[in-house]
Amino acid sequence: MTEFFEEMLDTADALQDVDVNSTKALSNLVRQLDAVNRDVEEAELHLKKLKQEKHQLSTEAIPAVMDEMGVNRLDVDDVSVSLKPFISASIPQDRREEAYQWLRDNGLDDIIKNDVILSFGRGEDDTANKIMLDLEMKGLHPESKTHIHNMTLKAFIKERVEKGQPIDLDLFGAFVAKTVDIKRK
Repeated sequence: MTEFFEEMLDTADALQDVDVNSTKALSNLVRQLDAVNRDVEEAELHLKKLKQEKHQLSTEAIPAVMDEMGVNRLDVDDVSVSLKPFISASIPQDRREEAYQWLRDNGLDDIIKNDVILSFGRGEDDTANKIMLDLEMKGLHPESKTHIHNMTLKAFIKERVEKGQPIDLDLFGAFVAKTVDIKRK
């Protein structure tokens, strides 16, 4: 118990030695950092709202009016606006095997990548090195994972939609819409 009180006295003595000016300077810096953090949060929130507004205008409002008018391109002041397709796709995890099987059944499985990965535990370095060497001698580079690159999936969906070929958009987590492309003259 005596050690505890001695530590408390040592801590109190150390605090008395702290320079008051340094403490004020540190406090001001902490307040400044807190203010900057709040400014960053506000700016990020504002940017998020601007991005939402931009998305709504570019993918909903303007394309709807242009479709209603029957135009694909329009010049406004020094800006040229044209409609272009917008495609988003990400296969839902729970439908991945079903989507891959559909691709295989329709002879479109060339977009599926099949990587092979083999993990080894502690003390299995020699075995891993031997297997890697053996596979490399056969011209193989082992690693395993089945996936479709996101840009490949989007291009695949876009091609099928543009050609009017059948595709289950829900199966591939795809969203097809129109968006505007704005170019300054």
